[in-house]
Amino acid sequence: MVIFRNCFIYSNTKKEQINMINKYILDDLELSYYDSGGANDVFVLLHGFPSPYSFWDEITQELEKKGKRVLAIEQRGYPLSTLNNPEINDFNVSNLCSDIELLVKNLNINEVSIIAHDWGTIVAWGILQRNVINVINLISVCGGTEFPPSAIYQPMNYTKGEHYITSFQDPFNASKYLNKDIDNFIKAAYRDTFGLIDIPDLSMKSLFAQTKSSKLVVNQEIIDKYTMHFKDSSLFQPICWYSNIDINIELSNSWRREVATKVTFLFGKNDLTVQLNDKMFTRLSNLGTNIQIQEVDNAGHWLPLTHKESVLEHI
Repeated sequence: MVIFRNCFIYSNTKKEQINMINKYILDDLELSYYDSGGANDVFVLLHGFPSPYSFWDEITQELEKKGKRVLAIEQRGYPLSTLNNPEINDFNVSNLCSDIELLVKNLNINEVSIIAHDWGTIVAWGILQRNVINVINLISVCGGTEFPPSAIYQPMNYTKGEHYITSFQDPFNASKYLNKDIDNFIKAAYRDTFGLIDIPDLSMKSLFAQTKSSKLVVNQEIIDKYTMHFKDSSLFQPICWYSNIDINIELSNSWRREVATKVTFLFGKNDLTVQLNDKMFTRLSNLGTNIQIQEVDNAGHWLPLTHKESVLEHI
């Protein structure tokens, strides 16, 4: 295992430096990550789907202003951290957790705080449960601890087809469909879904289909940046994360424990895909002895982008 430092990422069009990242070589995986260096107070930032490591740029800047060290990681399967000759089960939660644990240990970091979004929250919770590295604070944003079994989604059908998670159980065909128009896919993923919360169509062809009336939650510059990031890389590997939700339940059962670590679960009240209900509230509340759960008004799924102050107040 080797770490290569000071690798530069460039735009394919402007040839301008975007960021300086590091590469951690682990078997057939090159795990890319940004490391601000310096301080001992370390924050690990874990993105979700479909986001790059730069999803955290604004929060990274705020953390650095506060003197924190930031590790913003491009997780397994995403454009800067793709596997050679991947198999679907390469993307189970045990492997996803192990990537982060090995990196932190290799950097000789004794303890970390984690801020995670969407799928990143599943990985973060697994890391906390496994207790391989010392996590002193977890901020889980618009996510949970695990997905329900895939069978839960199979009866769910909408105007434009089956639930997107059912479609994602076949990553070959799902990625083939979405790869046809990455620009449209990114715009659809980052649209403002306010007003759709009561009767959402959660099929793949609806959720990831841009319409002319859709309002974006970020500016066009960021949309262009994300589109360029995914442009030359198939969505197959990121979608494979979803294809492992059943095996992930078995894996997580093996390390399940009550935790004493401070954990904050943040949810957007207008989130289409992750909605906090009474049953979920009760389940999350019983996971540990220092659990906080908060809903943020007028926020959707992209809460770290639209309401970063709601995240930063918990560091």
